[in-house]
Amino acid sequence: MTILTLIISFIFGTIIGSFLNVIIYRINTNLSIAKGRSKCFSCNTTLQPKDLIPLFSFLHYKGRCRNCKSKISVQYPLVEILTGIMFTLITYFYFFDGAIFIGNNIFNKGMVLEILTQYSFVKYLFYAFDLTTLSILVCIFVYDLKHKIIPDKLVYTGASIMLVKVIISLFIFKLTGLDALLILLAGPLVALPFALFWLVSGGRWMGLGDAKLALIVGWGLGISYGFTALMYSFWIGAIVIIGLSLIREMLEAFSTKNNALGLKIKFLHSKKLQYFTSKIPSYKLRSEIPFGPFIIVAFYMIYFIGRNLLWWM
Repeated sequence: MTILTLIISFIFGTIIGSFLNVIIYRINTNLSIAKGRSKCFSCNTTLQPKDLIPLFSFLHYKGRCRNCKSKISVQYPLVEILTGIMFTLITYFYFFDGAIFIGNNIFNKGMVLEILTQYSFVKYLFYAFDLTTLSILVCIFVYDLKHKIIPDKLVYTGASIMLVKVIISLFIFKLTGLDALLILLAGPLVALPFALFWLVSGGRWMGLGDAKLALIVGWGLGISYGFTALMYSFWIGAIVIIGLSLIREMLEAFSTKNNALGLKIKFLHSKKLQYFTSKIPSYKLRSEIPFGPFIIVAFYMIYFIGRNLLWWM
């Protein structure tokens, strides 16, 4: 039963991922997200249902349009796979990992178990909230990578969902006073450092969209875990940026005919390798870097692991 449920979750996630690709493409355009059939970008042919089966259509037609044979972006199957995997993970943690997970680690597990025993609907409600927030964050992840901007429509919707979840939590767990205040202020407090970076630098160090995204992190994880996620996001960003820069520099250095080591390996001078090298981002000191994906990756690290910055002490 567990395996079947997880398989269904993955399939459902890929279907949602297919719809998320539509949102990513159409948001901030004059195209309606809810209306209008999908079309091939090259030949403008309206896609048929058999062209829109998540993953299968891409594999069956070898990543090309069935009509004009033009290449289809690998973004589409990747988003579908990513969404399917994340849906599966969230489903597992909610229903098969001790049955006391509600996506927020700030509450005592014993307290969570007691509440879920009394109000079983809470788990399903929070599960729906978290799947919806995940879908929004997948869109933000890809859109920020492509356009280096975080759409307000998406981030405000995600923040609102997390705030509603927090408010419901306060009533269910009967929290009052300072505890309730800190939980309510978690979003703004976690977002504050990014907002200050944006204000002081005039938007050169950090975009305001990252501060808005941090609202989701704060309300989704709480103050302690939220700041831990932000710290992890900087570490992840540094590792990725430095790693990509080193890979690009090494490939460019060794692919020249007069490289330092005098290597004459055919692979290093192939057109495929040169094409691959050209696709690796080149970051300079003043380069504009999409930071939203790093925040989202860090968010889900803490979301699943449930460890704050000093967990090893």
